[in-house]
Amino acid sequence: MSDSFHLAIIPDGNRRWAKKNGLTGYKKLYDEGIDRTLEVTEAAFDAGVTHLSLWGSSHANIADRTGDFFLSMDKLYRDNVRRFADHSIIERHDVRIQAIGEWRDSLSRETIEVIDSAVAKTSHRNGKVLTLLLDYSGTRERAAALIQIQNANISVNLENANDILRDQSWTGSLPSVDLIIRTGAWIDPHNSAGFLGLLTDEAQYAFPEVLWPDFTPELLQATLDDFSSRERRLGK
Repeated sequence: MSDSFHLAIIPDGNRRWAKKNGLTGYKKLYDEGIDRTLEVTEAAFDAGVTHLSLWGSSHANIADRTGDFFLSMDKLYRDNVRRFADHSIIERHDVRIQAIGEWRDSLSRETIEVIDSAVAKTSHRNGKVLTLLLDYSGTRERAAALIQIQNANISVNLENANDILRDQSWTGSLPSVDLIIRTGAWIDPHNSAGFLGLLTDEAQYAFPEVLWPDFTPELLQATLDDFSSRERRLGK
C-alpha cells in the first residue's frame, strides 16, 4: 500500500440485516452496524489506510426521516460519534476526525455539539484522517462548489476548472479516493447521490456479497488484498 491510501466505505444493508435476523427497534437496528464500523475502522488503519471516509447518511436519507425515527437516528449519531472520539484507536493512530455534509442544518443542537467536540478534540492530531459523511450528497456538494465559485467571481477555464471546483468543495482537503467498498449492493452494484464524485475519477470499486454488519475485518483485508492485485492503468 502506498504512503497515502484513501478508502471510502458505504456501509449499506443494516436494515435488511436486522430484518433477516429478526431484530426490531431503531437502537438494535444500528448497534451491530456501529460495532462493526469500529472494528473495520481499526482494521483499516492497522492495514495502512491513511484516510478513511465513512458515509453515515445521505441528504435524502436524513430528509426522509421524521418523528420518532429521526429522534432515534439523531441520538444514534450522538452516541456513536462519542464512541469514535473515545476509542483507543484515535490515540494509537493519531487520528483526526472531521465531519462533512449538511449535518449542521438537520441534526439537533446537542448532537451538533458532540460532533464539534469530537472534531475539536482531535484537531491537533497529524496521523490518520477519519471523515464522517453526515447528511451528505456528492451531487449537492458539487452544486454548492459551483455556487461558491460564482459568488466569489473566480475565473474558470477548461484547464483549471476541475482544480478550482475541487478547491471550493466540502471535500477539497482530502486526497483522491483509491477504493470504494459498498456492502449490500452486489446484486445491483451502483453508486448513489454522486458519492465523493469530485474525488473518484480514478477510484476502483468493490461490492462484497454481504450486508454491512457481516463485513468483518477479515473481509476488509481480503478486499484490500484483491485491490492490491489489480492492475491500475489510470486511463493509460
